[in-house]
Amino acid sequence: MIKSYRTTSTSRFVTLLVGIPGIALCFWAGTKAVGQAPVIIAFAFVALGVVLAVKVLFDLTLRVVMDAQSITRSWQFGSAVVPIKEIHRLAWGGARGGLILTIHYGTKRFIQISSNSLEKNELRAIHNDVLASIGLEGTQLMPRFAEYVGYVDVDETLKMKG
Repeated sequence: MIKSYRTTSTSRFVTLLVGIPGIALCFWAGTKAVGQAPVIIAFAFVALGVVLAVKVLFDLTLRVVMDAQSITRSWQFGSAVVPIKEIHRLAWGGARGGLILTIHYGTKRFIQISSNSLEKNELRAIHNDVLASIGLEGTQLMPRFAEYVGYVDVDETLKMKG
């Protein structure tokens, strides 16, 4: 079972449509501020443009691949591999219509996958596939779990399952 998730072509188009002018505006404002404002202001605009460019590149090249042993979140300049057997917590969060799935694994390590990058139903599918891979599909989750809010403590749920 290998599943792959990518940003949709519509999402990539909107990211480019909004991101490229935003990046250009930041760099333009930075170059205009060099002679007219303190250098720190110009540097702030250029730094904002760089951060925005990295975010756009991340959203355009994001890919999540899940197999029976691991979840791999990769983008143009790197990847994070999460062994499924090391996952100890799945948490939902978000605001303003956005949804974030946080997967905690190992000692104080985690990855986040946002509905800004993937669709909400894909985030739910990843969540359900992780639970199924651990053997918790259809099990009462601990603590009492409500979708969009809260978390699943995998270790506690496995203890309760027995």
